[in-house]
Amino acid sequence: KTLWSKTDMSNLRLINETTVTSGVTTVSATDVFSSDFDIYKITLEGFYCTTIDYFYLRLIDLSGNVIATTYDYAALELPPFNERRGINFTGLFPSTNFLPNSEAESYNAVLYLFNPASSSNYSFMLGQSSEVEYTAGYFNKYMGVLKQTVSIAGFQLSVGTLGHSLGGGKIKIYGIRVD
Repeated sequence: KTLWSKTDMSNLRLINETTVTSGVTTVSATDVFSSDFDIYKITLEGFYCTTIDYFYLRLIDLSGNVIATTYDYAALELPPFNERRGINFTGLFPSTNFLPNSEAESYNAVLYLFNPASSSNYSFMLGQSSEVEYTAGYFNKYMGVLKQTVSIAGFQLSVGTLGHSLGGGKIKIYGIRVD
């Protein structure tokens, strides 16, 4: 079996589930990555902001520090086939669009994080998402890397603009056993 074939549900282990409450500007999942798994699946369900805004994903090291440098990312928005990319950016950037401002027009994503607990390898992310923005549907594909060899314990999602906040959402984190 490979990661890209149909994943047997017995290979997934739910590690953490977090419900995002309205009014917060950041949400963190800490102490969720360990050497038990090399690959993690993260789902983001029903994310939206109180005011339309970007949001960022940053990794958290073993000491609890949020890493805000040395990320490279690339994203493709479908439609209209916009490309975005960054070098030495301040976060892995899961959304090429804005987070919508209503639960009905929410952002949903599946992310795969590779080698987060390893202190000798870079941590890589692959992902895809869907969302509705101004009643139009958008689909995103993205990848990114933290260009540091540091053990990662968790991650943080934050709203891009000071004064804006999340309206809601749910995060689920799974460890994937690869046989």
